[in-house]
Amino acid sequence: MLEGYRDLFLQDAFKVGLISSSANHRDVGCLVWDETPDGVDVEVGPGVVVPDSVRLSIACLKIDCRCAVVEREGCRLHLAFVR
Repeated sequence: MLEGYRDLFLQDAFKVGLISSSANHRDVGCLVWDETPDGVDVEVGPGVVVPDSVRLSIACLKIDCRCAVVEREGCRLHLAFVR
C-alpha cells in the first residue's frame, strides 16, 4: 500500500522542457525543478552551453516564451521570463 501512495505523491515532481536559441540549431532538453510567476529553475546536461537569451518550451505547463539566464551554478540555471 505504501508503494502506490509514494508513486502517486511523486509523479508530478519534475517537468521536462526544451531550450532553444538562434545560436544553436538543436533544442536542448532540460529538467524543470521549480516554477515561479517570474521564471523557472532548470538543469541541463553536463557540458551543455546555454546562451544568455533562449526560448523555453514546457508543454505540460503550457509555457512557450523567451527567457534570460540570470543565474548559473554548474548544470543548474535560473531562467527569468522576458515579457
